[in-house]
Amino acid sequence: MDETNQLIDQLTARVQPVRRLASPLRRCLLWLALAAALVAMITLMHGVRPGWASELSAGPAFMEWTSGLLTGVLAAYAVFQISVPGRSRAWAYLPVPALVAWLSGMSWGCMRDYARLGGDAFLVELASSECALAIAMTSVPLGLLMLLMVRHAGVVRPGPTAMLAGLSAAALSATGVSLYHGGESALMVLVWHGGAVIALSLASLMFGRPLFAWIGHAKR
Repeated sequence: MDETNQLIDQLTARVQPVRRLASPLRRCLLWLALAAALVAMITLMHGVRPGWASELSAGPAFMEWTSGLLTGVLAAYAVFQISVPGRSRAWAYLPVPALVAWLSGMSWGCMRDYARLGGDAFLVELASSECALAIAMTSVPLGLLMLLMVRHAGVVRPGPTAMLAGLSAAALSATGVSLYHGGESALMVLVWHGGAVIALSLASLMFGRPLFAWIGHAKR
């Protein structure tokens, strides 16, 4: 009995206080601030493209860019919600309306170009694929940073959490790229911007568990 009491005393002496996670909103705002700083730094390096403000003043362009930005913000908040054990999985659907509006806006742009240019609107320009590379290069560090911030989700909901993290990072990167890179047709925007966002999101969903295991928390 004395040995048991000694063991209990030794264990209680080593107990470390558990640090409570910050609220999902606070962690989301922190990540968004870091994402905004990275996008701003890259934009300053390239310079804001001429005519971006006047282009954005048009109704369809403004709605498209705003819905893309909103997709990234809502997906980020959803990540920090569903990564908490016990929170509803329904949070994962939070960015869906904004995502649908964003993709619809790009598709509507294709229809406008077709009405104006005819068959030339559907010419594929491989040279413009550099914007997809820029989106990927910006999304990867942002996505990994977010996964590090929600690494405890590796044993809760690794797949959906990683997919939303990829969606958020890619959507914010795509809207950021449009600040300094442009000139593509609506079809190229849909192919390279929309394609990059969807591809990165699906890749994150497929490799969510290995990503969390690589970070280390799920493995332990």
